[in-house]
Amino acid sequence: MAAIYGFVAAMLARPPHKIDNVKQRWSSIVAKARTIRIDPKRPPIPRLGRGGHGFTLSEAQRMADDPMGTWFPHSLNAPVRELTKLFGCDVLINGSPHPFLTSDNPVVVVFPPIDVEDGRLPAPRGLGSSGCEITIPISPTHALRFTHKPPGVHDWLVLYWEGVFDINFRTITRVRTTIVSDRSDIFFVQTILDLVAEVTRETYKSQ
Repeated sequence: MAAIYGFVAAMLARPPHKIDNVKQRWSSIVAKARTIRIDPKRPPIPRLGRGGHGFTLSEAQRMADDPMGTWFPHSLNAPVRELTKLFGCDVLINGSPHPFLTSDNPVVVVFPPIDVEDGRLPAPRGLGSSGCEITIPISPTHALRFTHKPPGVHDWLVLYWEGVFDINFRTITRVRTTIVSDRSDIFFVQTILDLVAEVTRETYKSQ
């Protein structure tokens, strides 16, 4: 179980686009910091808070240059901690003729829809949200589903066409550039892309 939780947490944190996004943010911080020029005639800005460990420019540069040796372990620790505290796992068995697909964004986190009032943006939700559900296909025939319940493996559930379609829908709509299948017949892909296009068209019409 520890290996399963660690694996899923790593797949949540480790996709290249997520690492690149944080690297770019640190690179931007460093680039802006290097443009700052201090006027020795002006008094320093009062320090906020109670002090503490400072952050040098070289340390910030290392955050951009060496993610695996700096911020990534902390980034990985966060989903490990939340998964092992809040989530139980069900093993999903593919009972349909079509495979589970995976992608370059292998773990999908979804939340139940919420009503938005007065045009306000909904509050951001994270792994601690009670309706949070995490899915990860681990082979063409098996997938894992994590929901809020006591940690450990709970059920082995057979999914047929509709259930496999739902898991693949999540995977395909969160893909970055690459879908992975064990066969050339990826029936769900065009079906789901057509559905997404139809929903997008209807959304634009309603606006």
